[in-house]
Amino acid sequence: MLSFYKDVSIWVALGHGILAFFSPCVLPLIPAFLGILFTAKNKFNKILGFFIGFSFLFSVIGVFSGQVGSFFTKYGTIINYILGSLIILMAFFYISGKQIVKENKVNVWKFKGGGFLTGILLGGAVGLVWIPCSSPILGSILTIAASSNALKGGLLLFVYSLGISIPFLTIGAPVSKLISYSFGKPKWELFLRILGGIFLIILGFLIISGKMIT
Repeated sequence: MLSFYKDVSIWVALGHGILAFFSPCVLPLIPAFLGILFTAKNKFNKILGFFIGFSFLFSVIGVFSGQVGSFFTKYGTIINYILGSLIILMAFFYISGKQIVKENKVNVWKFKGGGFLTGILLGGAVGLVWIPCSSPILGSILTIAASSNALKGGLLLFVYSLGISIPFLTIGAPVSKLISYSFGKPKWELFLRILGGIFLIILGFLIISGKMIT
């Protein structure tokens, strides 16, 4: 258990998730997502279902990434240079506000009401909305997951989903409302993108130098 807490990659994954939560194109939509989530009679069941659906989507992506990446771990230092460079590239994508994945048109309103099963579907749908908005951040953590194995990759993306879902379910509404007052101004978006971009650039150089153990 102690080694889990000392695993730097776990905390990096959590940081990626928190950064993804603040994706400029998603924040204004959070109140609507929360409104749909909390319309059920049994809110606990629906929230639980949402968490499972949301986390499962990203965990599966992480397992796949880790499985693919495990074939290349034998190349050691060369892989570190490639992975670190990819993450730095993701940083510039994020700062420039470019999406790597095309935006998904998902009608989340059809999941209004319902219970546990509807919550699972809603979690998956919201996850699909989040993927293009935070695609450079997701690309970065997937790059890290690809340097491990399938099990570790799934764990990292599960922790990543925690970094999004915990603030989403706790402080999502007030944060979104607070930022929405001036969120349309470029300075807010630019500030968030630069902050996230610096985080990714530092991470990329740490991986290249071999100081970031995943």
